Amino acid sequence: MEPLHPQTNDIVKCNLGVIYHFINNMYLGGTYYQNKNFKGNTMRLEDLAVRLVAVEAKVASLAGYGANPDLAKSLEELDARLGLLECTVEILVTAKTQEHIDAIVAAPAATTDGTPAVLVDAVVALSASADHAEAADIVADVITAQVEAEPVAHEEVADIVAAAVQAIVTASPEVVVDPIAITAAVVQAVTDAPAPAPEVAQAAADAVVEVIATVTGVDTVAPEIVQQVADAVAVPADPALNAIETRLDIAEAKIDSLLGK
Repeated sequence: MEPLHPQTNDIVKCNLGVIYHFINNMYLGGTYYQNKNFKGNTMRLEDLAVRLVAVEAKVASLAGYGANPDLAKSLEELDARLGLLECTVEILVTAKTQEHIDAIVAAPAATTDGTPAVLVDAVVALSASADHAEAADIVADVITAQVEAEPVAHEEVADIVAAAVQAIVTASPEVVVDPIAITAAVVQAVTDAPAPAPEVAQAAADAVVEVIATVTGVDTVAPEIVQQVADAVAVPADPALNAIETRLDIAEAKIDSLLGK
């Protein structure tokens, strides 16, 4: 599997969060490490430390950085390193989910041999609703509809649709099963996405309305929601953020080229 190379800023945030957690518990009176029931259970600590190193190595191979081969020597270190691992895993899951969604929206429904380009179950398993039966079924319906739809040819429209689908995949199960809440989440995601060119804005809005119809289980979306979507699609992008995104795209392309991707 190719390394996913998540954004450096996200990894830095993981490190800073873990450092804060470590200091809070070690030196600022946190109660976790004052647990009197631990009683130096070194054998179990060593077993968990060995497991942690093995999982860290797997995550490092996906994230594209070197793993720490040393075993944790204390409960404090074990907890801090596990916190970093958990944070990094969330970044990797988000990156992989977005990769799947981009492929679903922009690629043909099936490969040349007739198999699906992306398996619906793979996306559902990565979603926040994976362990909630009702919400998982709704996410599966949304992904299936995208898999079966014609590929979105225009890149800007594809980006808008991907943002809408990503909002559903990453939403909590409680939001997914609430038609009002999930509609609001989709509209907000579309608002936050860069506005497409005026000539494709209507196509983008229509595609998002279809996504909302699927996720809320209705045949016809209410006119006021249709208008909200149209307004969200038309929101001008932030010029400063556009400039940052352009620079990031260039830097990312150069790095991928160096990595031979």
